[in-house]
Amino acid sequence: MNMNETKWKLTPEIQKEQKKSRIEVLTKENDFLVKNLKKAG
Repeated sequence: MNMNETKWKLTPEIQKEQKKSRIEVLTKENDFLVKNLKKAG
């Protein structure tokens, strides 16, 4: 789903939730990478 095409259809609440979920995913990925780097180094 292209965000630019659907952005105008979404309510502000949904947009806020999507931003939060993206941040959570990035945080989890970063935590995983940091743990792996600590193990390796």
